[in-house]
Amino acid sequence: MNYFERILLTHLWDGQLETKITGFDMEGFQKALNNEGKRRLELVEQIVFEDDDLISDAQKVEALKLCFEKDFYS
Repeated sequence: MNYFERILLTHLWDGQLETKITGFDMEGFQKALNNEGKRRLELVEQIVFEDDDLISDAQKVEALKLCFEKDFYS
């Protein structure tokens, strides 16, 4: 995320900026967010409950960090 995107996100988050998007399907957007949330929780669940004989806790933490770094910090 570049500097401009961070500033824009901050203003949107704080309610200092209002956006209007024509043709925006809020119901479809909420459904997509729910599906993404479910997918991410299932991925976290798979990592957390992986057999301790196959993967250590430290490896689990690294795997969880990688899941989020790819999407949020690239």
